Amino acid sequence: MSLKQYQAFLKAAELHSVSAAAEALGISQSALTQAIAALEKQFGFAVLSRSRSGTQLTQEGRRVYEAVRQVVHAEAALSTAVREVRETGSSVIRIATFKSVAVSWLPAMMKAFQAEHPEARFRLFDGAYAEVDAYVRSGAVDFGFVSLPDTLDCDHIPVREDRLLAVLPQGHPLASAERVPVEQFGREPVVSLIDSTNQDALRVLNAAGVTPDVRFKTADDYALISMAESGLGICITHELVLKSDNHNVVVRELDPPAHRTIAIALPGFKSAKPLVQDFIRFVQRWTKAHPEM
Repeated sequence: MSLKQYQAFLKAAELHSVSAAAEALGISQSALTQAIAALEKQFGFAVLSRSRSGTQLTQEGRRVYEAVRQVVHAEAALSTAVREVRETGSSVIRIATFKSVAVSWLPAMMKAFQAEHPEARFRLFDGAYAEVDAYVRSGAVDFGFVSLPDTLDCDHIPVREDRLLAVLPQGHPLASAERVPVEQFGREPVVSLIDSTNQDALRVLNAAGVTPDVRFKTADDYALISMAESGLGICITHELVLKSDNHNVVVRELDPPAHRTIAIALPGFKSAKPLVQDFIRFVQRWTKAHPEM
């Protein structure tokens, strides 16, 4: 499978037209059709259906679309990172991160660090856990914020424990309870993050032997809370997400309590650029000094 095949698939799905996708990518229609056909042969199923009304994703195509998009996104980010390393060298700090850290921590951290190190320049690569792991593994970034445990063979520097919490719509029968039993997620509709981003909640549910009735899935933490707010189901999310959120929901601790460990992952701390080492030490100090964030 090649990047060009992925791009052909995504563009045809986006524009609902093979001819329009070919024009947008600057290739012939037959070349684009051949690329998609080769991809479907390697996948073992059709990803697009074509009719007079246009080109649409098949059911199987919808299931792999987001994963393919992430691969293309990661490849583009890698190319950007390589170019920036060549152009700017040691003053650039490249960080892979999931969204809650990017929203709740990094703006304040980077601003405070630049007051001490005005030469520092930052490049953020945000994505799901799997994308962050891929950025770190490929060397596209200097380090990544990860949730432990992960599968990376590298140095891990724990930063903070982040509670996993239950989110309920207003008026829910358990809204007045102090805690929500994990078993409750096997008794009523649940909204969930996609599996590649949902490993923390899945770990909690699996440990309790709970199989949730997942009605809706999303890749975005804040869309997840919106769905719970609308009464589509209850969910488990991270305290760090909720600190930068203003949805009208009920938040309760889980029973038993659960958390994730946010850590920094990098190939080797001692081999990192001096400015990167300084920033990592700064992150450790900052998170201890700001327990409310």
